[in-house]
Amino acid sequence: MEPKMKKILFVLLTLAMPVLCLAQAVYNPSISSKPIASLTVTQVVTNETSTSVTIRIVNTKQLAPFTLRTRDLFIRPVSDPNNLAMIRADNAPFAPEKHVFTSLNEAFEFTLVFKPLPKGTKYFDLVENMPKREFYVQGIILDAKLNELMNRGFELFSKADGNGALKAFIEFANADLYFEYGIAYFNIIYLLAQSNRIPEAQEWYDKFKDRFFYDKKLLENELGRYGILQKLK
Repeated sequence: MEPKMKKILFVLLTLAMPVLCLAQAVYNPSISSKPIASLTVTQVVTNETSTSVTIRIVNTKQLAPFTLRTRDLFIRPVSDPNNLAMIRADNAPFAPEKHVFTSLNEAFEFTLVFKPLPKGTKYFDLVENMPKREFYVQGIILDAKLNELMNRGFELFSKADGNGALKAFIEFANADLYFEYGIAYFNIIYLLAQSNRIPEAQEWYDKFKDRFFYDKKLLENELGRYGILQKLK
């Protein structure tokens, strides 16, 4: 390679390197609250200029046509009052457009791009700015350790390893006392109650009641639906 060409290539690589280094990608992060059971976040990519969130919805049962009612969407770190507005969207159906699912297990993906999350953000919410929110993806976890613990808990539960799942969820609950969604506490209480370890379930339910969680009422309703509240005080 000619010396001049080597120099040009070196300069181009040097210019590109900061962009590559500053980008942070998290794949398949855990989610605490969402409007559709089969909705997942496949990746979150953050750099100095934007945060992009790719969302997938799978038609595991016959879902209604999907649409976003407004372009006024924002993200923000959990408990942060500052909203980060959407910059653009790729393949997202905004009303009156809609995506109609035509086959079972069909997967539909779209990406929403926002102003960048602050450096070091461990978890964030994505919501629509409407009086009654119908589209929301809350408690999206970016922290590697918290994601690993939550994923391990659900994976072990799916393999019928209740004790292993319980340990993972307890470790998650103790790892970050500032995470203001109660999914780990719910899973702990559920697993203890299912194992008839009622005094321990009561202890964790008392902790749950003493904490602030955005989804506390929703999770209490679920504990009641599973017949667990009736066993607790």
